[in-house]
Amino acid sequence: MKRYIQHEYLKVSHFTAREWEHPVHNHNHFELIFIHKGSGTHCISGMNIPYEGPCLFLLAPCDAHHFEITVPTVFTFIKFTNVYLHGAGNMRLQQSWNQELDQLLLQARQKKMMKTGIQRMEPLIQLVAAEWKAAGQESSDTVFFLLQALFTMIKQVADHELLEAGPKSGARVTHILNYIHEHIHQADDIQVEQLAELFGFSKHYLGAFFKEQTGTTLRDYVNQYKLQLLENRLHYSVFSLKEISYELGFNDQSHLNKFFRRYHDMSPSAYREQVQGLA
Repeated sequence: MKRYIQHEYLKVSHFTAREWEHPVHNHNHFELIFIHKGSGTHCISGMNIPYEGPCLFLLAPCDAHHFEITVPTVFTFIKFTNVYLHGAGNMRLQQSWNQELDQLLLQARQKKMMKTGIQRMEPLIQLVAAEWKAAGQESSDTVFFLLQALFTMIKQVADHELLEAGPKSGARVTHILNYIHEHIHQADDIQVEQLAELFGFSKHYLGAFFKEQTGTTLRDYVNQYKLQLLENRLHYSVFSLKEISYELGFNDQSHLNKFFRRYHDMSPSAYREQVQGLA
């Protein structure tokens, strides 16, 4: 499979396509793909998702994709690395962005395509494309903060959809999942006792309910999610192991190493050298 490498922190493109010229590929960057109009199929990691503009797709680097266009389609692609969103040129936001990026990727995992609230997002997307062009196809503070506003809007739309779902079992477990994702950095807040009390379950029933709804145990889900965040940090960030262990709620670097070796036959340092060497 072809892998597209983008060395720029940010790249914005706006175009119309009648045929898709790229093979199935993944990236070393994240993508927001806004479809203004047109229709066809977006093939993402083995899923064939029909699309009709306007709609928005969110892709992580591991997502392999291509388009099969039926009706000529107007795209805006916003391709960015986490280095840019860590605050390249905007270092004042560097520390806060980690959790914002995690939430963006959560939306990408939960829902590959968004249709709700698109009318509100489209003018913002158009502003991003216009400001990018006005700045000579380079990033600017205006583009940076427009993107922050866009990501905030995406999260608001997803939260609204959750509330509209009502108090069904699926919505209840989604509330629990969102709470875990938002508090993954505070280990005490996601202990089973704390979650059971917060969501009105007994400790034992929460475990049974969670496994019934998700197919995995609560402990395994928390560990797998934390592992994914840890792998992302090692792959894409420049933070030290000490900084990562503190951010993700490990007691110390030794605790991080022990946790990581449960899932990988190597140390976090060796994993970082390996994956960054492949980038």
